[in-house]
Amino acid sequence: MAKIEILSDNLINKIAAGEVVDRPVSIVKELVENSLDSGADSITINIKDGGKSLIHIKDNGSGMDEDDLLLAFERHATSKICSYEDLLSLSTMGFRGEALPSIASVSMVEMSSKPKDSNIGNVISIKGGQIQFVKPTTINGSTDIKVKSLFYNVPARRKFLKDPQKEYRFIYTYFKKLALSRNDINLKFLSNERTVFELPKQSLEERITSVFREISEENLIYIEKSYRNVKLRGYIGKKEISRKSKDNQFLFVNNRIIESKIISYSVFQGYKNLIDPGYYPFFVLFIDLPPEDIDVNVHPSKIEAKFKDENSIAFFVKNSVFEELSGQQTLVNITLDDDKEKQLEIPEIKSNYEKSSVDEVLEELELFDKSETVSSMPRDIERRESYKPFNSPSKIKVDKVLEEKEHYLRPQRRGIDILKFNNERIISENIWQLNKKYIFMEMESGVTIIDQHVAQERIFYEKALKSFDDENMSSQILLFPVKVELSYEDAQTLEEISTYLTSVGFTISHFGGNTYIIEGTPISVVHGNEEKELKEIIDYYVKYREKRMSVRESVAASYACKRSIKAGDRLTKDEMLSLINELFMCKFPHVCPHGRPIIVNLSLKEIDKKFMRT
Repeated sequence: MAKIEILSDNLINKIAAGEVVDRPVSIVKELVENSLDSGADSITINIKDGGKSLIHIKDNGSGMDEDDLLLAFERHATSKICSYEDLLSLSTMGFRGEALPSIASVSMVEMSSKPKDSNIGNVISIKGGQIQFVKPTTINGSTDIKVKSLFYNVPARRKFLKDPQKEYRFIYTYFKKLALSRNDINLKFLSNERTVFELPKQSLEERITSVFREISEENLIYIEKSYRNVKLRGYIGKKEISRKSKDNQFLFVNNRIIESKIISYSVFQGYKNLIDPGYYPFFVLFIDLPPEDIDVNVHPSKIEAKFKDENSIAFFVKNSVFEELSGQQTLVNITLDDDKEKQLEIPEIKSNYEKSSVDEVLEELELFDKSETVSSMPRDIERRESYKPFNSPSKIKVDKVLEEKEHYLRPQRRGIDILKFNNERIISENIWQLNKKYIFMEMESGVTIIDQHVAQERIFYEKALKSFDDENMSSQILLFPVKVELSYEDAQTLEEISTYLTSVGFTISHFGGNTYIIEGTPISVVHGNEEKELKEIIDYYVKYREKRMSVRESVAASYACKRSIKAGDRLTKDEMLSLINELFMCKFPHVCPHGRPIIVNLSLKEIDKKFMRT
């Protein structure tokens, strides 16, 4: 008896649905692409419960008669291609003929359609891949399709869907990409009967500012370049709207939504040193090239592509962005430099430190003179003292501020031991800074090296966690509150972490929609940077959340990374001493919140070995 069996069409469709339909946003994308290929210039997307219970798409495209309506739900039935040559020069969004039968096999579908020149249409109802009925109907527009109860017949798949709010975010993100890619069509997006977007046909610049209400036209730079048969057009953002995440980077090839790491990196390289390290530019760019020079038949999602000459296109994009930015008057005073910052490569060597309190060492050496006070206030406190305008001192929690300052200003003396390494004392006179990045401490056995940025990250991280459990950190109340317009995603993230932001010193109120008012900030935040600081903490939080850190840990890590001194900040000896002091009071002083080492030890034995000394 044969063991191999031919699978039924219904089972084949369910298997195919695993690749084509992984969540509601996949269905929205496939159905919208069908609308675009039908020539529609008006599309409405309506969802309920993040698309889990309903996805409803209406368009005014060419429509279908009864025969095509039936064929549309057959596997590999399509009007997009009919020969292998067509596959090599695709100009349509879809072409596989897999989407509709796959969707219909794992949901309840009702689709109505009529040709544009007809007054009567037809409706087909399918449940779990089985046709329930086909009958004539009246219809407004050309095509109307409803997808209900996704994965109702595949419980194992349904349980892996996220909650409705998260599924909604995926669809919202896709809609933004759709809206940017096709500013020549009318688009409407509704969720749970609430209108999220209603966009008319408009210029690309107008479409960008409609989708991103927090971005103004003044921050956009138009670019249009050509190279042989390749054309680049669109907008790139000025430094002011660069972010810590890559979420606001949009690439379209022949109006198709595409993700390409090499092209995105080429845009980033085009900025060279025009944006700060760790930031990513905003861009909405279109690449137009002959269809035969790109292959989108790489993955069922059709968001990956292979270019015939990817390296040449990447080089062209990089140079085009660089040339456009170089010609901007707002950037003429910036030196464009190809030289990369030299970095010291230090082998990762395990260390074994023994903490020793300052008081213990002072008592042992009897060096402490209570009449002598040396300021060892770190950089954030210095900024705090210098910042006075636009704040109301009477509203600051004075007692707590003084308490913090007293902690940093407690009497210390240069030249005293502050910690031990294998019972070997480290003397503060033997501390210096290398490349404005690393703190070196000379010892009898070798050298101890501390990364100044991650060291302070660890300090602020543990302080933030403590503030969540105990008393909130001190805050400065702004005399003139700052109004901030956020994207939908940022607004949702802010709501998620608002309690923790309050703990670290932010006072933020909801003004309506995606608009918020910053009424207070941590004391170290300089006037004018309130919005930037908030958005960067949000960016860091999203980044750390993806690493499966808890909400609490993610907020603490975001706050710590944003507040910490950076590589390139010059420190005085007293500041280095204070930083080391606080680091070794931490519970875990050897690694930063992300697992990077803070301390590296180079023994004389290892150094001698490098120089081939015996």
